[in-house]
Amino acid sequence: SLTCTTRSSSSSSIANQKRRSNMFRRAASLISRRTVAARSVNWDYLSSTIGDKVDIAGMRANVEEMEETVMKAPKKITPIDYKAWEAKVGKGPVDAVKKEYERWVKEEKAGLTVTFDEAQKKVIQEDCQTMVNECQTFEDWHRLRLRELEIEIAKITYEKDNIDSLTADDMMKRYPHIAERVDAQIEEGVWPNYKE
Repeated sequence: SLTCTTRSSSSSSIANQKRRSNMFRRAASLISRRTVAARSVNWDYLSSTIGDKVDIAGMRANVEEMEETVMKAPKKITPIDYKAWEAKVGKGPVDAVKKEYERWVKEEKAGLTVTFDEAQKKVIQEDCQTMVNECQTFEDWHRLRLRELEIEIAKITYEKDNIDSLTADDMMKRYPHIAERVDAQIEEGVWPNYKE
């Protein structure tokens, strides 16, 4: 099962806790080792495109902090070694902390924890994968569109630099819609700059 503990203790906010828990789990799932390694963020590109509208530096700091937290997260929870702590700070403080912790586990943890069974866990994982796929499709589409624009800019730049050597046929092939318009005007007997 999948468990997430939230910080609010209000019983009226359980629904909000579940939604926040879903958000946290999704973020953690998306930043898996494989995803981080395979699809790193192009921060320079983001800064050059939307940097004037979004705090890219703050976003990057948050993402990197979250990545570091996920990467360093332990695979399993290690039980508290109370004996070792007693040797370091004494029995009194350790007993007080232990008592408070056990009270929290017994009285409060259940109200702050949302546990998902295997079926729910599967749905969450599928939702996360769908989100990743959609984001990748969105990114791929924009990369393709960007490449198309780069090619178009290169063509226009070439024509500008070589305008004197381009023939009418070259221009008609390059801009077929202009060729169609010229043919239509000829067919209608309308000639550019013609005055009676």
